Amino acid sequence: MARAYIDAAASMNPKMAAGAVVFKDEGVDLEFTLFLGEMDNHEAEWATLEFAVEKALEHSLTSLIVHTDAKIIADSFDRNHVKNPVYRKYFDRIAPHLEKFDLFIVSWTPRGKNRRADERAKETLYLYRNRRG
Repeated sequence: MARAYIDAAASMNPKMAAGAVVFKDEGVDLEFTLFLGEMDNHEAEWATLEFAVEKALEHSLTSLIVHTDAKIIADSFDRNHVKNPVYRKYFDRIAPHLEKFDLFIVSWTPRGKNRRADERAKETLYLYRNRRG
């Protein structure tokens, strides 16, 4: 069973965000990052989850536990409901893909246990911020 560690990083000035996913599966580690453009950190967490789902399917990972330090995402999947319309669009795009997984769980994970995804998201954000500067 694969584990995906996801995290996003955002800055307010200039307003931009990036995300990262780190997959761990039986001795195989895969890391992917994504520049997300102009959005806040909460939306960036949702966009990163969508990216993680896409990457998992591209790499034939069909049993997945997603670790996120974004409690709002873990709670949304526990309730199978998203109230905020901005975040709901991500949930609605992710949901149809879930039937392609044998197992899909979103788990809240303390920030300290999600270090590599956090580092990669920040690296990507800083890289793009420096390109603009």
